[in-house]
Amino acid sequence: MINHLPLYRNLILSAILLLSALPLKLLAQDPILPAANLGLANMTDGITPGAGIYYANFTQLYQAHSLKDGLGHTVPTDLKINNYFTIHQIVYLSNKKVFGGLLGATVFIPVVRISATNNTGPVPTINNGFLGDIIIAPAIVWGNRKLFGKPLFHRAELDFFLPTGSYNPKYDINPGSHHYTISAHYTFTYFLSPGFSISARNHLNYNTKIIGSNVLPGMFYNVNFSLEQTIYKTFRAEICGYYLKQLNQDSNNGDSHYYQDNFGITNTKERVLGIGPGLSYLANQRLVMEGKVFFETAAQNREQGIRPALQLSYKF
Repeated sequence: MINHLPLYRNLILSAILLLSALPLKLLAQDPILPAANLGLANMTDGITPGAGIYYANFTQLYQAHSLKDGLGHTVPTDLKINNYFTIHQIVYLSNKKVFGGLLGATVFIPVVRISATNNTGPVPTINNGFLGDIIIAPAIVWGNRKLFGKPLFHRAELDFFLPTGSYNPKYDINPGSHHYTISAHYTFTYFLSPGFSISARNHLNYNTKIIGSNVLPGMFYNVNFSLEQTIYKTFRAEICGYYLKQLNQDSNNGDSHYYQDNFGITNTKERVLGIGPGLSYLANQRLVMEGKVFFETAAQNREQGIRPALQLSYKF
């Protein structure tokens, strides 16, 4: 089933940077990275059971428990910004062959709710709009191929993030990122034995400038991965995770040293690693369910927390 959803991520740090209660180094760390797929699709992510129309629903609750600076140190604040979102995906996979694979197209519509608490300081203002940035993408899907005599399923996709999300500069936190992102990714599932497989989804993401400004978030790479084992008939268990790393510094007016020279920040790059268990159930050849929870570590310039996720995929 196609389950290749870029994760919507709200602009948490953009609010934190505006709060005078926090250190100058974090106040100046602006912008933050936009949406990324952090653990919404893991289990047998490369497998798609043929041409047709698919619907997928991805739901995630993110609970932040700490904020990390550019060196990975915990920032002394009680501010917690959490979010709940669900993303609706429609996929059409045709019978038309391109480069030996099936040509398809997909659209993602995210619905977002954001909340914030702070027992010892100010609480950022939040845009109550619910629409995140819509994503459209063409894709090429290759079915059951062989690599060293073992089954390989894979696909390539190019995602276009459109600045359609709710956004108003008067708010500290907005559901929309207010700029474009282009994300190229390659996904595969490789069976080492009939019951054991490896899956990974590799993204390379390029951002444009925030609309109406000279501020450019850096490029970044993120990957989802899992080791998967059949445990009973249609039940599969997994050890899964995700990793995100920003590749270059944020810039302002083309100056990649702007935040270092003006605010003394040695590093504006973001990073995070999430690891956790998961379980999937193949109800029939049309309906697949996957649940998992990730525990984050090694964060830099972003929040660190717990990320439960649920996925439902159905082929009409």
